[in-house]
Amino acid sequence: MLVRKKTVYVGADIATMSDALPKAEAVCVADGRIECVGGREDVRRYAGAGEYDVVDLGGGTLYPGFIDTHSHLSSYSNCLDQVYCGSSLGSISGVQRALRDRAATSGGEWIVGYGFDDSGIADNRHMDRHDLDAVCADRPVLVVHISVHMGYVNTIGLQRLGFTADTHIPGGEIVLDGNGRPTGLLLENALLAALGKLPVPTPEEVRGNLTRAIAEYNRQGFTTFQDGGLGINGDASSFLSAYMELAREDRLNARAYLQFLPVEMDQLLAKGLWGIGTDHVKLGGVKYFADGSIQGFTGALLEDYHTRPGYKGELLWEPEAIEATIVKYHCLGLQVAVHTNGDAASEAVIRAFEKAVERCPRTDLRHMLIHAQLVSDAQLERLRACGVIPSLFARHIEVWGDRHCAVFLGPERTARMDPAGSCVRLGMPFSLHVDTPVLPVTALGSMHAAVNRVSDGGVLFGADQRITAHQALEAYTTYASLCCGGERDRGRIEPGRYADFVLLDRDLEAVDPSEIKSVKVRMTICGGRIVHQA
Repeated sequence: MLVRKKTVYVGADIATMSDALPKAEAVCVADGRIECVGGREDVRRYAGAGEYDVVDLGGGTLYPGFIDTHSHLSSYSNCLDQVYCGSSLGSISGVQRALRDRAATSGGEWIVGYGFDDSGIADNRHMDRHDLDAVCADRPVLVVHISVHMGYVNTIGLQRLGFTADTHIPGGEIVLDGNGRPTGLLLENALLAALGKLPVPTPEEVRGNLTRAIAEYNRQGFTTFQDGGLGINGDASSFLSAYMELAREDRLNARAYLQFLPVEMDQLLAKGLWGIGTDHVKLGGVKYFADGSIQGFTGALLEDYHTRPGYKGELLWEPEAIEATIVKYHCLGLQVAVHTNGDAASEAVIRAFEKAVERCPRTDLRHMLIHAQLVSDAQLERLRACGVIPSLFARHIEVWGDRHCAVFLGPERTARMDPAGSCVRLGMPFSLHVDTPVLPVTALGSMHAAVNRVSDGGVLFGADQRITAHQALEAYTTYASLCCGGERDRGRIEPGRYADFVLLDRDLEAVDPSEIKSVKVRMTICGGRIVHQA
């Protein structure tokens, strides 16, 4: 008879996120699954029926492993080889210096940067092709905006991409100047088209960068992540193959839930591949975009932008096209995750979900509204009726809140952004995210933002939308498990679930709310294996 080796974890407070047993002293694990949870002596007595090891965690609080419900890990992995062009560089000239430094030391053809934030630097403007021509006139240069909804390319880059004043890209725009020539600014699907034309990394580079990216997620306490929209960087197959290979080699140190752009999903469906997977890789649903970015003035609003009277932004697609896409995949039984920032985009998408549920009456597919920045309480109630889960970008208040107030939305709408408090009052599940690589991956920083809602400038926006630390934890564990079809195997520390844990140095519910972001991840365990130890 085969005797399974067990491991008993003790020496930390255990917050199970389970109503049946909220607190425990020990947990017993075997073959990557939880077998027993309870008092220290009871669990050791259970484990004593066979051979077992004891791991003393040395203090702190053990939680279920954090679950990321929206980011772009594959895109983030690409950024590891790119040039950081963020606000800390101070100005466009600072960005140019960083790009020149890379050009002087790198091979290859393209120079690619990421993280440029026009409203976060002294210049307070977008770059154009002339700014990037000054970096390098004989090599193509492309810089992605921090929103990942726009980007900038130099003159030779436009030529390499084949982009001219006459190039038409559905759902995107190659911005032209007063003389009808491309400025170098690419909006929405024009940027995605450009990214799809960049040189493809080798399979070894893809696997190596994915491994490095997952290690950073592990350092932040994540044991599951959603890669939202394979195909954004071109053909999804290179990333899908890399994920599968890492899983086969037992080198995938977090569980991947993969969402695909519609065109990529259709290719999978044609091969009958949707829904397959393992404990570490699951082919999930569709990721779709309805609008752009509020701080890029490409989000679709019901009311005018604060500093642009008469301008509300636009949907990326006509409402009829949005409805047709959502109804199609809903009726096929696929989860649909739709990006909406503006409330006009949310309204169009909610109407489409209502039509989909009317056509095929089911509310169990765990559809998601990604970002949902400005949804009203009435819209949230309609989402709940359709079984749609909002995933909120809470750090928007912290990072861009002051600018939203002054430039984009004004004080009233800014205070309404990311309405986690409304979700709590309505009794509906919701999750939180930071949309990496838009912002560095973090669960604790995101929870801090949702609990406190204080901007970088020290302003409290929307006191009634604050939530408790426990509710923020639910957004990254129990509620988050719904978003990846994992409500039976993760999100709680209970027998039968994955042995996925994060050990923090303090109890999040005991610290002062203003100190949440200073709490540290001491250890991350995925499937009973330590994947990060501080």
